[in-house]
Amino acid sequence: MITEPIKTAVIQLECKLSRESGNMRRAERYIKKAIKDGAQLVCLPESFLTSGNILDVTDVAVTIPGECTDKLCQIAKEGGIYLVAGLFEVDGENYFSTSFLISPSGNIVGKYRRVHCFEMERKYISQGSDFPVFNTDIGRIGLLQGYDINFPISCMELYCKEVDIIVCTALIPEAFFYVTNQLLTARAIESQCFIVFVSGIGANPYAGFKYMGRSSVLTDPMFLEKELFDFEDGDETMLMMDMDEDYKLIELDIHRLHKYRESNSRLGDLVTSSYLQGLSLNNIEEET
Repeated sequence: MITEPIKTAVIQLECKLSRESGNMRRAERYIKKAIKDGAQLVCLPESFLTSGNILDVTDVAVTIPGECTDKLCQIAKEGGIYLVAGLFEVDGENYFSTSFLISPSGNIVGKYRRVHCFEMERKYISQGSDFPVFNTDIGRIGLLQGYDINFPISCMELYCKEVDIIVCTALIPEAFFYVTNQLLTARAIESQCFIVFVSGIGANPYAGFKYMGRSSVLTDPMFLEKELFDFEDGDETMLMMDMDEDYKLIELDIHRLHKYRESNSRLGDLVTSSYLQGLSLNNIEEET
C-alpha cells in the first residue's frame, strides 16, 4: 500500500538540436539534483536528447534499449528512482516517438510509442497501437506525449485501466500554450488522476517556432477539494513552470487519491458499447 506522497521531479530541459551530448549532460545534472532532493519519480521531456525535428529522425533516432537508455538505467539504479523520458526510437525500418519508464532496479519497465501523430509527422514516423499502464510500487503509471492530449480517448483508455499518474512528455510549439493548458485541465478532470506534463523548451529553427515550456502538474479539482482541502476555482493546476530551463519537485498523494476514487469513481457509469461508433474508416471515407 502506498501511504506517503510520491516526490516527483519535473525537469524542464532545453532540448537543443544537434547537441545530444550537451542535452544528456544537463539531463544527468538535473536528475542527480532531483535524487539528492529525495525524488522518487523523475520526468524528462519528449525527444529530450535530440529535440523534435522530425526531418532528422533517421539520423538521430536510437534503439530502446540502447546506449542512451543504458546510461539512464544506471543513473536510476544508483539513485533508486523511477525515471520517465522521451526519445526518437528506431526499430528495424520504423521510427517512433517513444516514452519509456525505468525502475529503481535499473530496468526498462516498458515503453509507449505515440499513437497520435499529425499528418506531416506520419510521413516520417510510425504510430503506436496501445496505451499501456505500468503497475509500480509508487502507483499505476501511464505514458502519453503532447499531441495525445488533443484526443480524449487517450486519457480515457488510461482511466479505464485505473491509472494514478499520467506522465505526458511534450515538445509543443509556444503558439499552442493556451489550448494545451485548457486541454490538460479537462483531461485531469476526466481521468481522476495526476497528470505530470513535462515540457521541453528551446527553438526549432527549421520549423520557425519556440517550444512552450510551462511544464505543469494537474489533478481533478474535486479530489483537491474533498481529500486535500486545498482548492479554489482554478487551482486544479498544482504546479506550472515558466519558460526557463529548470527543475521542480512536487508531492503526489496517491493514497488520498485512491481514497477519493473509492466513492467517486465514474468507471461504473461508462457505457463503452456506445462509444466511437461513428468513427470507422469507411464512414469517414464515405463522408469525404
